[in-house]
Amino acid sequence: MPTIGCLPYLNVKPLSYLLEREPLPEGWDLTYAPPARLAEMLRTGEICAAPVSSFACFENPDLRIVPDICIASRGRVTSVLVFSNRPVEEISTIAVDSGSLSGAAMLRIILKERYDISPAFNMSDPDPDLMLRANDACLTLGNRAMQYDAKRSRGLRVLDLGEEWLDLTGLPAVFAVWAVTPDAPVQELIPMLVRSKDAGIEAVDEIALEESLKLDLSYDVCRRYLSEVMVYDMGPDELQSLNLFAQKARLHGLISGVPDLVLAAPGKSIGGRV
Repeated sequence: MPTIGCLPYLNVKPLSYLLEREPLPEGWDLTYAPPARLAEMLRTGEICAAPVSSFACFENPDLRIVPDICIASRGRVTSVLVFSNRPVEEISTIAVDSGSLSGAAMLRIILKERYDISPAFNMSDPDPDLMLRANDACLTLGNRAMQYDAKRSRGLRVLDLGEEWLDLTGLPAVFAVWAVTPDAPVQELIPMLVRSKDAGIEAVDEIALEESLKLDLSYDVCRRYLSEVMVYDMGPDELQSLNLFAQKARLHGLISGVPDLVLAAPGKSIGGRV
């Protein structure tokens, strides 16, 4: 049975819009898991597709990247944030959400190349208050980052990784992609994913209203995030940034080699190379 993995995050909702609202083709299933778990499920073949951290594709070169879809930002992303008790240059320890892959790798690169620091990274449960009690800073993702930023105490410094990556590279930050296994039924799957994305982008008002009630965030915040902050179309700049991210990850010793990233295409197991 082909199974699609999914995430319950605000930034994924436009991508999963039809997948969650319309019946899937006969024999297909949808399951939810944290980002790192989805990457593992793709590796073991438990699922055939999922939105996963870009870094997961660097670590697993067998994965194929679905064309035309990504989760990115061209500047401030507001949902991949470092909260710090002290100036960035003085950070010596950072608590990192244990589910983070792309965010943690991107942060290591940014801190070294922009601020010339290499603090200790400590994996942690995603509770910013607890993370900051034992560390100088914390990396927080997704809904939790937006919620904490809206209610955080005065005095904390905030680093936005989307903004930092743009300042460093001049390119959008590609945090996640739809990835598929080599044997995924792409001829049926990819049109389904693209159609769901297109419908979700058209329905951002509806999604923003639904999610604002669930997340205790204002409608305006959710709508702006989905319609003005998030980038869901993977164009040439996003592809260039994805390749640069992989190259920098190799340069900083985060992966053992630069992966030969591959696009999946309908009717083919391998499409054009990234």
